[in-house]
Amino acid sequence: MSPSEAEVRRAVTVLDQYRAQLETLQRQQEVLALSLEELMRAKETMVRYQRAGKGAEILVPVGANAYLFGKVADADLAIIGLGSDLLAKEPIPRAVERLDIRIKSLQEATGGLAQRIAEFDARVSAQEEFVQSAVERMSETPEDALTGKPGG
Repeated sequence: MSPSEAEVRRAVTVLDQYRAQLETLQRQQEVLALSLEELMRAKETMVRYQRAGKGAEILVPVGANAYLFGKVADADLAIIGLGSDLLAKEPIPRAVERLDIRIKSLQEATGGLAQRIAEFDARVSAQEEFVQSAVERMSETPEDALTGKPGG
């Protein structure tokens, strides 16, 4: 039995919803990737800053691929955000530990999100196949469906 036009429309609507959800998940994945990059860069900068030692000349990134010249004032302490506009002065190793915890958390979230993306990608593929098959069956005439011959 061929699907009705209403059934095909519903299937296309579901397909559109799956695609929209997949796109949203992919955007979330991009945001997580950028956040993870930023955390890794902050960790690396802290480690190198501490290794450079007091008085070492450094370049300070100010954004937009621009830097200022500076000198290490204190190679042992860093100021790190604790959340909600709360900052703390901590020894660099402790600040790096905090960053490591955040990095691990983001990596876990990224893994879970990648799994959801794969699931929705499979749903989209299955729904696309269903819609394509339904449209092909709908285009067959009743006589073609009975004889098994393609419509013309």
